[in-house]
Amino acid sequence: MMVPVGVATVWFDFLVLPIAWSLSWLISAIVLAVGIYIFALSKREFDRSGQKLTPKAYGTSRLMTSGIYSSIRHPHNLASMLLNLGIAFGFKSTIGLVIAVASVIVGYWFTLEEEKLLVQQFGDRYREYRARVPMFVPKPRKTG
Repeated sequence: MMVPVGVATVWFDFLVLPIAWSLSWLISAIVLAVGIYIFALSKREFDRSGQKLTPKAYGTSRLMTSGIYSSIRHPHNLASMLLNLGIAFGFKSTIGLVIAVASVIVGYWFTLEEEKLLVQQFGDRYREYRARVPMFVPKPRKTG
């Protein structure tokens, strides 16, 4: 949905974000690169475990806590949100940005619902994991 909205924004020069294209593309490139990287790290952990990357917790037989999952609990959801934001900035689309922000809100809500399923499935193990690992933004690592 985001790409057609972006193309329409550019094609019809309608509700284009009031920033330079170079800045828009720079923001887009950074956000997309981070989103793709996080998605790749998430998928790699699932591939290593032999599980399928499925929506919500359905079909998950093992609690993922290694790799990127040791820093954030929902990297796949975060990656999806970042990709939408990156595409919106890439097209300088105001409508796309509104949709992307809405997708972040909806994505957060879906993640909260997924957390309920994970608590049901993994119980105290998930509660302990949730207590020490943030949902989307990693904690700064302590040095020294």
